[in-house]
Amino acid sequence: MKFENSFVVDAPLATVWQAMMDFERVAPCMPGAEVLERAGEDAYKVQVRVKVGPMSMAYRGQAEITDRDEAGGAAAMRVQARETRGQGTANATVQIKLAQESAGTRATMTTDLKLSGRAAAMGRGVIADVSQALVSEFAGNLARMLSESPQDGAARASAAAAQATDAAAAAVKEEEDSAPTPPSTTPPPAGPPPPEAPSSSAAAPLDAGQLARTVVASRLREPRTLLFAGGALAFASLVLGFKLGRSRRP
Repeated sequence: MKFENSFVVDAPLATVWQAMMDFERVAPCMPGAEVLERAGEDAYKVQVRVKVGPMSMAYRGQAEITDRDEAGGAAAMRVQARETRGQGTANATVQIKLAQESAGTRATMTTDLKLSGRAAAMGRGVIADVSQALVSEFAGNLARMLSESPQDGAARASAAAAQATDAAAAAVKEEEDSAPTPPSTTPPPAGPPPPEAPSSSAAAPLDAGQLARTVVASRLREPRTLLFAGGALAFASLVLGFKLGRSRRP
């Protein structure tokens, strides 16, 4: 399915370009997004975590630039992602165009999305609504990032770097936890170990329940399905920042 989203950032086009040069800085603008590692000159491995109440899931995959037009401020991206504990997939090609609009910058994103698994059960109308809600939240976070002081920006960059490290470690741990556990020959401990405190630098998952409140209630018949669709769309929308950041080089 194809759909288009756009938003305006209250900043000059040149300022938006400069801010987007650092993908690790831009990625936290998308709720639930984590940069796992750089996979190449124009590619990153990323993860998006989503929750609806007690239910949670994650999509993990790679975003890669396939075409750039530096003079025109446009780019094309290919995204491939898969549920970390399921069979669902999200594959997308995304095109973005920046244009000066009064004192701000308008970004227009055209997405051709293919979903499999539970997320595919949602109709095109719901997918479009969820996508627009995600892009709107991304735009608000981006505007706040651009308005922060240099000191705040440095602190955010440091936190993003720590978050990326934690995300990579968490990804490895999740894969280890999902692998079959060999039988143990040692006796069980006398008591359960104390629970570990969650990392304060880990990215909070995208709250699909909160997102649902921005979508027409009559369309959301199955919250579990929104969980999967929210993750898939958040992953596809995340490439917005990557494409802007890598479309022009200093």
